[in-house]
Amino acid sequence: MPVSRVSTAASSGQTIFRSRIDADHTTEILREMPGPTFITTDRLELRPPEESDIPFLQEGVNHPEVRKYISAFEGPYDEQRYRDELRARENDGDGTTLLAVPTTGEFADEPVGAVSLAPLIQRDGYANFGVWFHPKAWGNGYALEASAHLLEHAFRERRLHRVSATAMCPNEASQRLCERLGFVHEGTAREAQFADGAYVDVERYGLLRREWDGPANVLERSG
Repeated sequence: MPVSRVSTAASSGQTIFRSRIDADHTTEILREMPGPTFITTDRLELRPPEESDIPFLQEGVNHPEVRKYISAFEGPYDEQRYRDELRARENDGDGTTLLAVPTTGEFADEPVGAVSLAPLIQRDGYANFGVWFHPKAWGNGYALEASAHLLEHAFRERRLHRVSATAMCPNEASQRLCERLGFVHEGTAREAQFADGAYVDVERYGLLRREWDGPANVLERSG
């Protein structure tokens, strides 16, 4: 049974949320009201993008293996276009975008990908889930770990009722990720997007708060 504790850092006015999920998994969420969200997991720090991250973000969204199945990344993006379009979208206040930064190992202290809830409509208790990781870091389980803890934040801290996700049909890795996170397949939009030279189907997924198992169970099932 998760045990949570909320405390306030008097010097900064920040609220620190720590969730002890079990002996092996701890989530720490630090939120300043109002302000950015920070989440610490076993192996990752999830934090908002900073100016110094723009070269990595620009490289990521331009990578052919990343942008192939993400229609929002209509590259190529030079720095100015990235700032005008994607960076502006990250800062528009209509959701949460966090970079995943490993704390140990080969990629320690380097961003390797991003997870997001955007748009996030608090009034309706709804957000759309998005994720991408640089191919150099594929195969380490970072996407699953970061996604599971972001969903924990969505349902526990933001008290959302529903999170949705989509994946183009050829993108089997994203479909597997949704299934491992517990999303329910809700239907297929036929030939809804254009990718890799053809119109492709889009798989639609949804996850309700009462269906969410928590990151410990998600990671244990995939362990």
